[in-house]
Formats: sequence, C-alpha cells, structure tokens
Amino acid sequence: APGNTEILFALGLNDKIVGVTTYCDEPLEALEKEKIGNVTEIDLEKILSLQPELILASSLTPDETILRLHELKLPVFTLKSETIEQVIEDITKVAVLTGVETTGLRLTEAMKEQVKKISDLTQSIPDHQKPVVLHIIWHDPIWTAGNNTFINEFITLAGGKNLAEDIQGYSTIDFEEILRRNPSIITVIENHGKNEENQLYQFVTTDNRLKTVDAVKNNRVYLIDSNLVSRPGPRVVTALQSFAQIIHPEIFGEYNIQK
Repeated sequence: APGNTEILFALGLNDKIVGVTTYCDEPLEALEKEKIGNVTEIDLEKILSLQPELILASSLTPDETILRLHELKLPVFTLKSETIEQVIEDITKVAVLTGVETTGLRLTEAMKEQVKKISDLTQSIPDHQKPVVLHIIWHDPIWTAGNNTFINEFITLAGGKNLAEDIQGYSTIDFEEILRRNPSIITVIENHGKNEENQLYQFVTTDNRLKTVDAVKNNRVYLIDSNLVSRPGPRVVTALQSFAQIIHPEIFGEYNIQK
C-alpha cells in the first residue's frame, strides 16, 4: 500500500524494494518499481516471480490474499495504523524487520519531536480560541471525518475542534447540521481527477447553501492533498503541520498547499 511504500523509502530502502502497488506514487521513484496490482487486487504470480524476502500488507489487503501468501510460505507483516503514535510504532517495527534500526530511530525521533513541538504550542489554547473545523471528503452527499480518524487527530492536535467529533469514523453529514454548527474553517481534499480540477473546492465555495457559513464568508476554505492526510506513513507529521498552519497561522505561519 502507498503508506507502506513511503515508510520503506523514508528508511532508505529504495534499492531493496522489488514491487509496489499501482497507487504508490510517493516519492516519484516509486513509480519506477514493478507493479503487483492495486491495494486490494493482488497479482500473486507477479509477487512469486519477484521472490520477496518480506511483504508488507495493509488493513486494506484482503484476508484471503494474506492467507494465500502464508500458504505459499511467503513472510507477510501487516501494518494497521490508525493514529500518529501507531504509525511511529509501525515504522520502528519495519526498521527492525529490515535491519535498519538506526535509520528508523532517527526517523521516528524526528517525527515525535515535530508532533511534540506542535502539541506543546497548542495544548494551552483555551477552548473558546479553538476554531471549529469541518473536513469534507466528498460533496454528493457530504462526507466528513469524525472520531477515530487521522483527520480528527490532526485537527485536535493542531488546536482546533472537529465539527464532526461526535460522529464515528468516516460518515455523511446533513447540510442543516453543518449550518447549525457553523465551521470557522473548512478543509477539502485536493481533487486529483483529470477532468474536474478541484471540483470539491469549487462546490464548497460556490454552493448557495454554504454561503452563510463563517468559513466561506471569511475565505477560510483550504485545499489539502488527499494522499497526505490519508496515508499512514512518515508524512503524517507533514499533514499535522499543514493543519496547524491552517488552524493557527498566527502561531505556525501561513499555510501553503505547495509544501
């Protein structure tokens, strides 16, 4: 999976990687690797031909695929991170499995330091100064990220309040509820579609039903890379930094989507 691939590259294992999925595009060197299918549809024959000494699976890897890999006597290790802390733990495990403990320690310590730097600056912010943030994943119907998601963790650690904090996981939300809760900030994932560039952003900023929302009135609608905020890999701290800049630019500096 893309997050697993990013972990391997961050650990300096570029030359050891023999296969990735079709979704693995970060860093760009990942595009040059052999493809073994996508995240859920795996070409077992291709994997066998590559003779891997370690296979990293993800929470999206079908159980039957993992079972078949075990039957073929191939070593499989599954990463299932749901928090920043768990991502850091998984990076440590991969570093041990691949014999690069020192590199892994440097990477995880740097990640921990970045998280601490941000949380130290936001933990003393009083509740009334924490803006309400709505993260929109899709618009027909509107999908958002509630509790037990990376998005919720990014928002809260960055000194904001997740508008959907009482919703479990990823879910739809009614327009009326959005208007009632009136978010001060809206983040929308960057649309990577070829034909409708930034369709979601255009929808949020032009829909008549949302024009009374503070975030739209005050021009505080922000595009954020969907891959950055959804992949359990080393860039979770970059995603956290992005949310910190969006929510509290007076502390962390202005947000730049190009970063």
